[in-house]
Amino acid sequence: MAQENKTLYESLLNFQKQLPDIKKTKTAGQGKWSYDYTPLEHLISVIQPVLHQNGLILVQPLAVNDHGQTMIVTKLIHIATKDEIKSELPIYLPEDMGNKPMFTWGGSLTYGRRYAIKMLLGIEPDMDTNTEDPKEKEITEKKETPKKTGISRTPTKPDSQTKKVEEIKNEFMTPAAKAEIGSKISRIKNEQDKARILSAFKQQFKISAAQISPQHITLATHGQFLDHAIGNVELLPR
Repeated sequence: MAQENKTLYESLLNFQKQLPDIKKTKTAGQGKWSYDYTPLEHLISVIQPVLHQNGLILVQPLAVNDHGQTMIVTKLIHIATKDEIKSELPIYLPEDMGNKPMFTWGGSLTYGRRYAIKMLLGIEPDMDTNTEDPKEKEITEKKETPKKTGISRTPTKPDSQTKKVEEIKNEFMTPAAKAEIGSKISRIKNEQDKARILSAFKQQFKISAAQISPQHITLATHGQFLDHAIGNVELLPR
């Protein structure tokens, strides 16, 4: 039976109080670089019953803005008063959609819908931008390890370790930055140069896949490396 909340914000408050823990039920990546996350279908299956109990419904139609960009419109509607909260989030797509454009479009739509829901409802099941960066986890664990006492190390050793940590520390790329890199790669006319850039990328980040796709380009360092490689392709090994 739905709880009788007089206002939209009273309903949202009670929803947040009653919401159970949202588990991470899927794993992406492989090996030590894998991470767990909450997929859209699981997120909806958990939040929807609690929304309905508080007289709320959530809908996500699509719209197009004045610039012709597809938008995810997320609405939280209070049934009793017809009041609503609305947000609009553009879908960011790479210029090169690959061999399966609908698959790429659907992935971007699912990704955007999940984040739009979390922002509108004020919840964060993943605790970060898109699940924790496993490299960040590794750095945190190293920092929390108690220092050994005894013979002091030479000054050069801590310096080299500090630099290594700074290189490993990373963040996820923004959709706009990812789209820009994809556009730069697609504009490379010389196929041999493009192959050299992607080969260097695979070697740098130890990627075993036969072909590089947008799913492999996710971190800020990925974008920085590719941007540098595109601008200095003549320096790459042939």
